[in-house]
Amino acid sequence: MKIKVIVPVSTDLWNEMIKEAYEKYKDPGTEIDIVNIQKGPESIEQIYDEAWAALPTLLEAEKAEKEGYDAIIDYCFGDPALEALKEAVNIPVVGLNEPSIHLASLLGRKFSIIGVGGKEAHGLMYDKVAHYGLDKKLASIRMTDIRVLDIKKEFKRLVEALTEEGRKAIEEDGAEVLVLGCGSLLNIAEILQERLKVPVIDSGLVALKIVEDIVKLKLSHSKKAHIKPFPKKRVP
Repeated sequence: MKIKVIVPVSTDLWNEMIKEAYEKYKDPGTEIDIVNIQKGPESIEQIYDEAWAALPTLLEAEKAEKEGYDAIIDYCFGDPALEALKEAVNIPVVGLNEPSIHLASLLGRKFSIIGVGGKEAHGLMYDKVAHYGLDKKLASIRMTDIRVLDIKKEFKRLVEALTEEGRKAIEEDGAEVLVLGCGSLLNIAEILQERLKVPVIDSGLVALKIVEDIVKLKLSHSKKAHIKPFPKKRVP
């Protein structure tokens, strides 16, 4: 099985971290290639950033199908252009948000999303949950003030801040499951789960395991739902 991981930002800052985690958790025989978009934002924290990332991500996905990949991961919790990707290609494609919050809904009655990007990220986060039909199961969205681009250098403070926001989500908002709202928050879920005693979902790892199972089950998204675009002139 060959999977192309599209990190829809114009920096490779997180590629090595993703590669290391995926090599650890992937099934035997799964081959993973990680690419970035050449034009677009260096991080995605708002709907505006998502718009910048959309077209390059879509074109990279179409390229992946032509290259013979078995599946695609749209590696951002904002799931940029995910619906368009599903229209464009026949091979399975998953984002990070959609599979993670659906898994959260299986593990408890209410879930909260905790992450990075400050209050500016709330709109993007909430719109995705509502789009996927799980807003009634959403207890809260709690973002730390740490920016995506600062995750590595602020790692220690980030873990403490996420612990605090997670605790508030549980005690004040009624969350029974926590979802890490960024694909760059690898190597944190187990720490928080031990501290907070509730399931904590690593969205990057969930995307990998879900798409592997979809391929193994010989499934993909329905083309009745995600209809192939009809030909017309489109100027990139």
